[in-house]
Amino acid sequence: WVVKNRFGYPADFQKISDFVRKLRDAKIGRSFEATKGALARLHLKDPTDRNVPEKEKGTAIIFSDAKGKTLVRMLMGLPMKGGQGGVFPEGQYVLLGDGKTVYLVNKQFEGLAKNPSGWLKKDLIDVKAADVREVVCLDADGKTVRFAFRRPTKGKDPEQVNPQPAGEKIKRTSLNALIGGLSNLRIEDVEDPAKKEVRRDLENSARLEFRLFNGMIYDLYPGKKCKDAGTCYLKVGVRYERPASLEKASEKPAKKSESGKKAENSDKSMEQKAVDLNKKLSPWIYKIPQWKHDALITNFKALLEKEKKKK
Repeated sequence: WVVKNRFGYPADFQKISDFVRKLRDAKIGRSFEATKGALARLHLKDPTDRNVPEKEKGTAIIFSDAKGKTLVRMLMGLPMKGGQGGVFPEGQYVLLGDGKTVYLVNKQFEGLAKNPSGWLKKDLIDVKAADVREVVCLDADGKTVRFAFRRPTKGKDPEQVNPQPAGEKIKRTSLNALIGGLSNLRIEDVEDPAKKEVRRDLENSARLEFRLFNGMIYDLYPGKKCKDAGTCYLKVGVRYERPASLEKASEKPAKKSESGKKAENSDKSMEQKAVDLNKKLSPWIYKIPQWKHDALITNFKALLEKEKKKK
């Protein structure tokens, strides 16, 4: 499933299936004539009619077959409030078929997203901070290292590769946020892939390399800063480099050891996984929350504790 008016980006299948299942299980409680007054009051007027006030419009749900032929068209209106004080949704007013009858069903669909971004698959990457071996920030030229932090071994705190001058102290909260940049990374929306200037700006900005202990490398291009209205862009790439531990296991010449064969198989599997992930993630320009974008620090000074002013 994809969201057609979001350039064919993958849809949240779970959200779609939950909606269809709820709709399938809905039962009619009562029905009544769809008078003009009832349609206006229950927000069940046609949303495509420009002469209808916005507050009176319903939400159109259209089910089509593979050829695009409409199978069912229905309008979702106001939820019916019930329970103590009449504040809890207990059902939903809907309009079906010829539009002559309003039905009250025993399910409510109040949280139904009305914009395309609400149906996107929002989960992008979820890598635990503990699995990140090293974070390297490279300049736009892809060669100049702005800063780098590496864990001596798994389970240890990351240390700066080239220690800062005396008097400068790393702000641990900012560093931890950066190291955890791949954890629960979710998107808000996607940008039009045809906007080459946005992609070019991202590719010509600093790059963050997240190198994992298993050899996977996530390249993140967070751009220089967020645009107006908190629009923060992100481009992602994935690749693989064999970890030193696998290099040692496969070094033995002549007849390969069992560990060497396992290392080679693991290597090929991870390499293919990286290729598949890169194919899936790299074509898109993502919009992410500003708080997450702020954590993807590319300016070394932002990682330093501020000097306390002397009184």
